[in-house]
Amino acid sequence: MRKKDTSSLLVAIVLSSIFLTIMSAVCIPSKYQDYQFDIVSMPIMTPLFQGMADGVFPWSENKRTQQAKQDYELPEEITEPLVETAEQETAEIEEQIPVKTFTTVTDDYFDDALFIGDSRMAGLSQYCQAIDERATFYAKKSLTIFDIQKKAWIETEDGSKITVEQALSEKQYGKIYLMVGINELGVGNTEYFRAAYADVVNRIHLLQPNAIIYINSIMHVAKEKNDTDTLYNNTNINARNEAIATLADDQQVFYLNMNECVDDEEGNLDSTLTFDQVHLKGSAYEPWHEYLLSHAIM
Repeated sequence: MRKKDTSSLLVAIVLSSIFLTIMSAVCIPSKYQDYQFDIVSMPIMTPLFQGMADGVFPWSENKRTQQAKQDYELPEEITEPLVETAEQETAEIEEQIPVKTFTTVTDDYFDDALFIGDSRMAGLSQYCQAIDERATFYAKKSLTIFDIQKKAWIETEDGSKITVEQALSEKQYGKIYLMVGINELGVGNTEYFRAAYADVVNRIHLLQPNAIIYINSIMHVAKEKNDTDTLYNNTNINARNEAIATLADDQQVFYLNMNECVDDEEGNLDSTLTFDQVHLKGSAYEPWHEYLLSHAIM
């Protein structure tokens, strides 16, 4: 190969690398955030190549919204939780019921706990050893409230997959933590989401009558994403958090506003705690861990 051809090839390679790097940086927060978890351990172009291998290109429709249009269906019959909401309790129960309040516990509190959730909950399992070595986790990337009951996604020891309902029928837990909601922002409205969430809480209560159920708030996104994304922003997240908070009765179902431990002063996810405006850095899970320890029901 002539020297001139070699120089041209090197220039083309450099320009291509720069272009791919820029495309990765621009598209990761919107198109490819499901393909990256810890930016420290992964080259910046990895999510771009993984996404394109799955048919998700920079010009493609948002993956979550596209999947939502194709896959998500509201359960045919949706009922309110067996545990009454706070409003119903006030209207229908005359006698005073002692209010249970949060207390601080040690890590052994999680020995009989189950955590169900999306990639953010999966991060708690991956980066918080104190909880992971004690609790059970049913968490996976892109999980939604609509998937929890209908889809068989929990892998068993023999390699087969079962639904959450099947798993909960096999073992009893003392505490069950839920966190989903960010992936559902492109699906239906707030009432639709709340109804599906109520149905899941109801089924968990039926299958686990002695378990304390903790509804974790949907974690906020950082300011940059909040200010530029018309769908995945904190206004939409807050509306859905307010809706699912009404499912708590403070007797057996409790709402945990975990945003209190990761937000900045403006009510956005603290930008120093996130690598992509949506997920926590691996080193940033300790505040959540401490929050759970100080918000427990005995």
